[in-house]
Amino acid sequence: MNSSFKLSTYNPAKKYAGFHFFVLNKGLNSGKPLYEACPNCFVIECETEDQKESLYWICFALWQSHRFRQHLIGSVILYIRKKEMLNLVRDTFQKAQAKNELFQKSLILLKTVNEKDHHFEDLAATLKKIKREVARGLVR
Repeated sequence: MNSSFKLSTYNPAKKYAGFHFFVLNKGLNSGKPLYEACPNCFVIECETEDQKESLYWICFALWQSHRFRQHLIGSVILYIRKKEMLNLVRDTFQKAQAKNELFQKSLILLKTVNEKDHHFEDLAATLKKIKREVARGLVR
């Protein structure tokens, strides 16, 4: 894995090609990785698909573990500075490269747990709809 990647402020006028993803930079969800851009985000441009995948999940892990929160500033609207985001992601990426085998195993587990989480969220939403319809039928 190469550790060369670019983090920049998202520009809606620019067309992004190649391997990239977006990261929220405002609010308590700062650091959350996204596949689609939004107005308050950075873009991380990578050299390979593997690097993009690794960096995406590193950002996800940092976001889930609230590691970005300690770097948030602002009194009304919290945000993270580009330099702070870059340093945190780069340092974590380098640590992951140094322990690549452990990183890959953890990555597989994180992806699996995340998939299960989405599955259960979908299941809960379906059960909620069923419960609503049964309740409607009961009071008709």
